[in-house]
Amino acid sequence: MKMLRRAVTLFTGSRDFTFLMAVQFLAQAGDGIVQTALAKFIVFGGQQGFDLEAARSPDELLRIALYVFVPYTVVSPFLGVVIDRWDRRRLLMVANGLRAVVLLALAVAGVGAFGDLPLFLAFLLTLSSTRVVLATKAAALPVALRGDMLVEGNAVSQLGGAMAQLGGAAVAFVAASLVDVEPIVLAGALVYALGAAAPLGIEKVGEARAKRSFTAEVARVARSIVDGIAEVARRPQAGASITTYFWLRFLWSFAIVGIGFIARDLVAGDDFLILALTGGSGALGAVLGFVLAAALLERVATTARLVVGAAAVAGAAVALLGAIEVEAALAVLTFFLGLGFFLGKISLDTLVQQALGDDFRGRAFSLYDIAYNLAWVLAATIMQLWWSESLQGGLIASVGVAFLIGLAALALWYRRAGLLRVTTPAAP
Repeated sequence: MKMLRRAVTLFTGSRDFTFLMAVQFLAQAGDGIVQTALAKFIVFGGQQGFDLEAARSPDELLRIALYVFVPYTVVSPFLGVVIDRWDRRRLLMVANGLRAVVLLALAVAGVGAFGDLPLFLAFLLTLSSTRVVLATKAAALPVALRGDMLVEGNAVSQLGGAMAQLGGAAVAFVAASLVDVEPIVLAGALVYALGAAAPLGIEKVGEARAKRSFTAEVARVARSIVDGIAEVARRPQAGASITTYFWLRFLWSFAIVGIGFIARDLVAGDDFLILALTGGSGALGAVLGFVLAAALLERVATTARLVVGAAAVAGAAVALLGAIEVEAALAVLTFFLGLGFFLGKISLDTLVQQALGDDFRGRAFSLYDIAYNLAWVLAATIMQLWWSESLQGGLIASVGVAFLIGLAALALWYRRAGLLRVTTPAAP
């Protein structure tokens, strides 16, 4: 298939892309291993671990969202400045290496010996470090690839990262039934250590920055954050894309958790069937999106059109099928939700990367992270306020309708910015 051939070309044609993906995939594989291993030891609000998509009630969802996302939202703008001002290769090494050391110490000393707070902090460290890796990767990707290969590069990154994390989680889940948790955490630490070594193979991840003292850099942070926000605001392509990402992530967050709540009631706690309905169908949609991404982009001619079309598919599926509380309908819904979200996300990443220079991309993707956090908090808040068994299907469908209305406004923003217009090359 064309997309598969082009994906192989990305790895064979760019050493920097290959090692950048190695950093990301190892980071997310380590996440799958460590978070699965630690989940049984961290009990929060009646739920083991901090898996938002597996929350069992709206109250749990909101508590987890606030505890996990509020701290990172505070530091995220500062990390965006770090990504733009510091050596990205070194930053990737630190993001994976620091948690490798912490988790190695945790495994050697004994996981159960520390109590809940150190485990909670270790858990937050794994989450936050991966967010740093992903934001740095997104900022560096245009340096590693030609501009016409960004959609394919983002598709490989999204799908490969998800598969790496699921694979790590599956290995840890099986291993947990055979050995104690410490060897599993140790294995995760070693995977992170490999991820810390992988940046050594990258030759270029961004433009050279003027060297300043630490004090001078600290003094620049607040102004740099403001400059980054202003730069995004000046560029409609970046502003519209980040806003659309917030809106699309909100739809995904609300729908996937709501589907999980309904699925648990329908299948009476059958964990395998719940996973198939809430994850398997969505994964199939994402894989189809990976296969079709390049061909769809050629057909619609602009990345912004692909964003709007993909988001419309996801929104329409939620609006039309959200109120049908039947297993088959939930499976179809998650399939189209996964398809639309995957295509929309890789296209939005590409638009932001194309809109901004290398010296602003880190701050732009820190705004991405803030949008991610706020989308989850908004979804959790709405669920906590209005979710009930009598309203659940109608509420999901209503969110789909509201999403489509908001998407229409965003499409108008894209149109006014000229992003939906197909330009033809001038005749020679």
